[in-house]
Amino acid sequence: MHMSLRVLLPVAVLLGLAAIPASASRLHTPPLKIQPLLSPVPLEALQLHQARIDGLRDNGPAALDRPLSGGWALAGFNLRFGNGDHKLRRIGVLGEERFVRFALADSNGDDPFNASARLTSLPGIKVQQVSADGGGKFEIPLPGRAQANSTLVLSGFEFRRSDGTDANLRNIGVWLDPERNVARVSLIDDQGLDFRGLEASLGAMAASTLVPLPGLLEVGTVSAGTRATSRGIARMSGKYRGYRVTVQYAWIPNAMVSAKGALAGTRARRGSAPADRVDALQGFEFTFNNSDHHLLGLGLNTGGNAEVFFQDNNTDDPIQWSTTYVTLRGTR
Repeated sequence: MHMSLRVLLPVAVLLGLAAIPASASRLHTPPLKIQPLLSPVPLEALQLHQARIDGLRDNGPAALDRPLSGGWALAGFNLRFGNGDHKLRRIGVLGEERFVRFALADSNGDDPFNASARLTSLPGIKVQQVSADGGGKFEIPLPGRAQANSTLVLSGFEFRRSDGTDANLRNIGVWLDPERNVARVSLIDDQGLDFRGLEASLGAMAASTLVPLPGLLEVGTVSAGTRATSRGIARMSGKYRGYRVTVQYAWIPNAMVSAKGALAGTRARRGSAPADRVDALQGFEFTFNNSDHHLLGLGLNTGGNAEVFFQDNNTDDPIQWSTTYVTLRGTR
């Protein structure tokens, strides 16, 4: 009798379970909580691309060590005349997928210069480009609306005065403002005016038209005639010397940003490294504090240690400079 009970009890239990409705027999477990990714790209995808060339005249391309597979941010640059200082007509660093186009020239464009650039790869990010004509210091509205939960990084720049002209340099700058969705630019010489008035100047921006941009660059709002010629650049914009400026930029998700930083100084060269890695510049400004001067060279974060170069043939002129940048998540 005892053995029969031991055999029958498991059978009864099984029969009892079989009698429970299927809906009541399901196990109910809380859903898994999936943590969101900190970055929309793999951390190991961050790559540094570099280009360097010596002996260019006026402007020209330098090949990147590796082609870009997506967007990019400008992490550093260096432009330096090879035969002494000069007045300035054209200066710039613009990305072109497999190349970087450098420019540094006075009125005739026959002086050799050396150039280098550091670009941080931004997989899945589009670079946009905007150009405008103006004078003094002015703002360029960026096309479209500011992207939510995103920040702006600088991808390239170029300043260009009308062909056959040049001038000394007092102040040069590019600042990206994500809150107002604008780029603030300046290219200023003394022109016999009180420089304190130029600092607060707003130039008149030329009317713009849509022009398709090649490759990785999206269509942007650009002034007519910004391709291969400087025809149409006004010699004067109001009371300021006219110029055309091109700014390349990209919106990146805030989740890609590890830290934001700023640097400033009053010396032509800076040797100490910043606390965080400079992966993407957001803006910069350089000023001679005593008067305008010829330019020997302009450089920022050339080797990754926040080096600065800004001077004429000597180093006795008081200057000040500043820059903002971001450090991206991940390692190189």
